[in-house]
Amino acid sequence: MMDEVIRRLGALGVQLPTPPKPLGAYRAVIEAGGILHVSMQGPLLDGRFVHTGLLGRDVTIDEGRKAAELAVLNALAQIHEHLGRFERIRQIVRLEGHVACTEDFLDHPKVLDGASEFLAAAFGERAGHIRSVCGVRNLPGNAAVAVTLTAEL
Repeated sequence: MMDEVIRRLGALGVQLPTPPKPLGAYRAVIEAGGILHVSMQGPLLDGRFVHTGLLGRDVTIDEGRKAAELAVLNALAQIHEHLGRFERIRQIVRLEGHVACTEDFLDHPKVLDGASEFLAAAFGERAGHIRSVCGVRNLPGNAAVAVTLTAEL
């Protein structure tokens, strides 16, 4: 039987990328006590950061949404590599977003909606999550957005 999340992604015309390697001395995914924690993921595509710079100066809200979507897709690729399938995911619990932006940028929630809406399309009812988002001065690789993800198994 085909994994429902893989089927939904296919219907969106999306394939899971090869998960990016950690940028430092840490693990990309840890499973502990029935909870899966995914380290911060950025909008990497083929080893390069996409949508770089600051929201409010270099990156539009639409580009920021696409960066958030790509970052969460990389988080899903990490999960799939770790678990081998998505059926074990009971619920996406928490999405945390970091938006590299100018001091006067205030549309952080609109940017992170790109990731939340992508999760809803992929997981349906299992995608309901809490989230937090904050603006930061910069991110690794000059990424515009980065996300972390927590899921219940």
